Amino acid sequence: MDISSKYKIVEKIIQSNDEGLLNEINALLGLAKNDFWDDLPNEIKEGINQAKEQLQNGEGIAHSQVMADVKKRFLNK
Repeated sequence: MDISSKYKIVEKIIQSNDEGLLNEINALLGLAKNDFWDDLPNEIKEGINQAKEQLQNGEGIAHSQVMADVKKRFLNK
C-alpha cells in the first residue's frame, strides 16, 4: 500500500466521530488499553463463567451434535 493511501486512511480516522469504528480500529491495531471483558455486564460474565465451568465438568455438547440437531430441526436434513 502506498503512502498516499495510508494518509487517506489516517485522514478518515481523524475526521470520524463514529466511536464504534474508532474502538474497532483501536482494538485492531492492538492499542486498546482495556480488555473487552472489563466492559461486559456482570450477568454476561456470569453466564460465560458458568458455561466454561459446565464444559470443564464434561457437560457440554459436541459441535458436531449441535450442527446435526440444527440441520434436523431447521433444515429438515
